[in-house]
Amino acid sequence: MEPDIATVAQAIGEPARAAMLLQLMDGDAHSARALAAVAGVAPSTASAHLHRLRDAGLVVATDAGRRRLHRLAGPEVADVVEALAALAPPRLPAPLQPSPPTGPLLRARACYGHLAGQLGVDVAVVLRKDGVVDDLAPGETGAVRTFDHPLLAALGIAALPGPGPQVRACLDWSHGTAHLAGSLGTALLGSLLAQAWVRRRPGGRALRVTPAGRRQLGELGID
Repeated sequence: MEPDIATVAQAIGEPARAAMLLQLMDGDAHSARALAAVAGVAPSTASAHLHRLRDAGLVVATDAGRRRLHRLAGPEVADVVEALAALAPPRLPAPLQPSPPTGPLLRARACYGHLAGQLGVDVAVVLRKDGVVDDLAPGETGAVRTFDHPLLAALGIAALPGPGPQVRACLDWSHGTAHLAGSLGTALLGSLLAQAWVRRRPGGRALRVTPAGRRQLGELGID
């Protein structure tokens, strides 16, 4: 039998639910009240939307004390959201779009636990050029060829624990090319945050490169 993609598409294809999914792309768990604020709806309405997303297998909920937290059901859901974002038109009309595109979300952001935006693309370019990872098409997976690289050494990445692919090429909707997902992408973002080279901006998944991060990245050839 053919898969029922219409059910999933209908669950995504409502502005409030789409806004919630985009917020959940930061890889964190969020309460219904927080997601209601992002989507611009009442908490009771948000609960109904989240129920629809759970029924479609896009979101899972867990209890944390007295709160119920929601997150994406898995990386395959993040792949779908990122692919749709790459196909989606901009919210501003074309004549009002900056050229080249600018803004915090486009410069650096979290994409379901890994680094995206211009910074994520730049890191991927450097690691591909230096032979750390292969040149993969979006969706393809691979392995880290060597950990002997100045960026990985500076971030303290010498091994990658856990199951799953070490490297996966993830299509970056804002730049039309791939950034790095998989366990390497997760390790890169985690180390950048731990060493305060980047910090999370409040209220979304955009990241801010700190002065120390700009200096360190610049010394490694990443503007």
